[in-house]
Amino acid sequence: EVGRRIPLPHHGVADRLVHHQGGGRVVHLPHQRLFAGGSAGAFGIAVWNPAEVVKTQIQTERTKRLKMIPVAKGVFRTEGILGFWAGVGPNVARSFLVNAAELGTYDEAKHRLKPYLGDTVFTHMGASGVAGFVSACTSTPADVVKTRLMDGAGRADKQYSGVVNAFTTILREEGATALYKGFVPIVTRKVIWCGLFFTMYEQIKASLR
Repeated sequence: EVGRRIPLPHHGVADRLVHHQGGGRVVHLPHQRLFAGGSAGAFGIAVWNPAEVVKTQIQTERTKRLKMIPVAKGVFRTEGILGFWAGVGPNVARSFLVNAAELGTYDEAKHRLKPYLGDTVFTHMGASGVAGFVSACTSTPADVVKTRLMDGAGRADKQYSGVVNAFTTILREEGATALYKGFVPIVTRKVIWCGLFFTMYEQIKASLR
């Protein structure tokens, strides 16, 4: 019935959206919002992949100090324009995993903490910490594979031929724990980021009501 309000459960960032379209009502479910957010993030990641390739090679070089222009020229000279999109597959996958893990986990954790702490800053901070931890656990393997592939872009002695080869080689030669190298700084960054982002989001949302 047009004009009649349909009650929907409210859970926060991944809430259901309702809007009028052609006299009817269209309901966007949480997984649709997560997919939309993931798609937007993936598109942005793909566009900026060349900058990340150059950044990764500068950060992982141990013997000498590299500069951006020479690194970019080296990648282009060896592999052409496609070399700048080395690791784009795991990079896009990581973007989807991060968005899904952070948004979905935050809403669920907030929903479960609310009965005990209320809709307070402590609930938001606790849920943010859970979201950051789960996001790090989910995305670190893709981050490791992405970094290895980007580090080899433009090099004559490339260690991996692609995403699957990198993943299986790391597992075979270094073990499963190698996929979580750098986990401590990653989870620290994620928890801090999620804490600031979601807490500020909740405070701004509350002030606009």
